[in-house]
Amino acid sequence: MFDPIMEKLLEIASSAWTFLAGLLIIIALLGALYYILHGAAGASMGGQKMASTAILGAVGLVVMVLIAFLLLPQLANILYEVQPAPPFQGMLSATPIP
Repeated sequence: MFDPIMEKLLEIASSAWTFLAGLLIIIALLGALYYILHGAAGASMGGQKMASTAILGAVGLVVMVLIAFLLLPQLANILYEVQPAPPFQGMLSATPIP
């Protein structure tokens, strides 16, 4: 009964995940560009602190993207595995309506 609705919801969720993954990649690339320019400006002016903070920021950005792409899908799989069964699944098919 709810199979067509579930198929549409899965299609929407798949499209949303693809959009969010692409958006995250674009934001990460813009952040990396910012840190590269920040570090290059600091290195050209002889500011070691600006260059070091840019390197740390870029490493932090890489770690955040790795967490988003590696950890979050695993958490979604764990939540999917522990979901309970529907409450009235067996009762509806076993009892005929007079």
